[in-house]
Amino acid sequence: MKRILVPVDGSDSAMHALRHAIARARESQAEIHVLHVEPPPHYQEVRLYAMREDIARIHQEACQRLLQDAKDELQREKMPHAAHFAEGEVAHTIARFAESQQIDEIVMGTRGMTAFGQMLLGSVASRVVHFVAIPVTLVK
Repeated sequence: MKRILVPVDGSDSAMHALRHAIARARESQAEIHVLHVEPPPHYQEVRLYAMREDIARIHQEACQRLLQDAKDELQREKMPHAAHFAEGEVAHTIARFAESQQIDEIVMGTRGMTAFGQMLLGSVASRVVHFVAIPVTLVK
């Protein structure tokens, strides 16, 4: 069965990419994997207000809520799917996940970064395209 990866970040762009992936998956009877990647939390930024374990738990819960919208959409559409969460540098983590899960295609949104911002920082999408050897479809 073909596997399509859709990285999600809670943005409208990511949800639009998910809907596009659902349409593609129906055509090819593919399974959709949604992945949310978070950079590791910066514990040093939170002073004495919470314990490190509490911060990690709150962070994990927030990420799971973010994934829930994508899972709800996939369940409504009765699509075979799996949801995943990972921590790490976003573009590298998406690429490593795609390789480890034998993903056939990535469908991802663009966040609308300005051309100047992309020139300075690069976008996650453009870096993913650079890191993987499988097709990547970018959805506006």
